[in-house]
Amino acid sequence: MIKRGWTLLLTVLLFSCVICFSAWAAEEEEDQAITYITLEFSWDKAPKGGDLVGHVYAASSDRQYTVEGTEYVKRDDTWIFGERPVVEVALSAKSGYYFSDLKRGDFHISGCSAKYKSMDIDADKTYLTLEVYLNKIDGNLPATTAASWIGTSASWDEVGGCRGYNVKLYRDDVLIASVSTTAIFYDFSSYINNAGIYSFQVQPIGYYRTQAGPWVLGEDSYTMTEEEACFSDAGTWTKAAGGRRFVYKNGAYPTSSWRYIKDNWYYFDSDGYMVSKCYVKSPGEGLYCWIDADGTWDAKKDTAEPNRSKYKIYY
Repeated sequence: MIKRGWTLLLTVLLFSCVICFSAWAAEEEEDQAITYITLEFSWDKAPKGGDLVGHVYAASSDRQYTVEGTEYVKRDDTWIFGERPVVEVALSAKSGYYFSDLKRGDFHISGCSAKYKSMDIDADKTYLTLEVYLNKIDGNLPATTAASWIGTSASWDEVGGCRGYNVKLYRDDVLIASVSTTAIFYDFSSYINNAGIYSFQVQPIGYYRTQAGPWVLGEDSYTMTEEEACFSDAGTWTKAAGGRRFVYKNGAYPTSSWRYIKDNWYYFDSDGYMVSKCYVKSPGEGLYCWIDADGTWDAKKDTAEPNRSKYKIYY
């Protein structure tokens, strides 16, 4: 009876060991490590400077994990010339698997010229985030279109993917200003204050120096007549060694011309200095205008025959 009891106990113990070993083996089988990742990338269209950001995809036939999502890492919705696109892929381990301490060489990536960038595995090793690079978006920005004047403002069409524009202003084909702006227009009213024909050129600029587009000349020009220039009074008086000048915000000043400033007429010589105590020939008339000591025109003292031996005369 005792012998039979020991036999029964031994049988129970052996059976228990078999059960424990089977459970341990099953547990080991549930914790299989994922030691490599295979992904193939594709897109709806290749990234191109100025285009809207499209969609990118990653796929894998591996049964150990699932591709949960794929997207571009992008703050805005337009591709920039010179930019290198980055794609993020989220993977989750299937039941019975986990991500081991993977290294760059454990990732087998194909499609879209994708290249490994970085990866991160969460604490319980069931979730992996992978980032890959795509090829840099090469090429120069295209030229802008519809460059023309709207009043005293130069305007043009937007160039997608650029960060701003360089603009050059000319008067009678001589460069007088170079500015930069992020808008698709620039108000040159403070620069247009002397008679002449004004034109401009505009160039789109990228986030990288090598991405700048070509210069485009405005389709038309802006003309300021002598009469219109006479009323350009948005400036300040300054003193220099040669006398007084009326200087505009852009540093320009009138030369060999009249200006109507704060209810008075003034005349400036070829060097831009206000004249005084002299005569200036009136355009289109046989009169000579008298300029007082303070530089203002006194019409009461105009004459057709000025004293040329006593006073200086400007034509």
